[in-house]
Amino acid sequence: MLETSKDLLNIMLGSSALIVALLFSWLLYQTARTIKGVNDIIKVVQNIVSNIDEGVNTFKDKAGNAAAFLTVFIKGAQSILTTVNKKKTSSKKTSTKKKQK
Repeated sequence: MLETSKDLLNIMLGSSALIVALLFSWLLYQTARTIKGVNDIIKVVQNIVSNIDEGVNTFKDKAGNAAAFLTVFIKGAQSILTTVNKKKTSSKKTSTKKKQK
């Protein structure tokens, strides 16, 4: 079987090629696992970002509705205050007129 040193050299070259192929396969497998892990993390981050975006949009909608309601409320309060002030000034004028008589 091993008649010459060339036979031993061929066996060593074959086993070395096998070891290199196995190491390359293992490296390729680890790279693929890492890429899959990164892909899973990116999916989770995209899901989180889409949830945050949806929450911000909902908040904007509700804040816009609240702002519109608040505007109507403030205008109503202003009209009530002007009416109350008019009543106070008119009652003061009438009370001063009664005192003058």
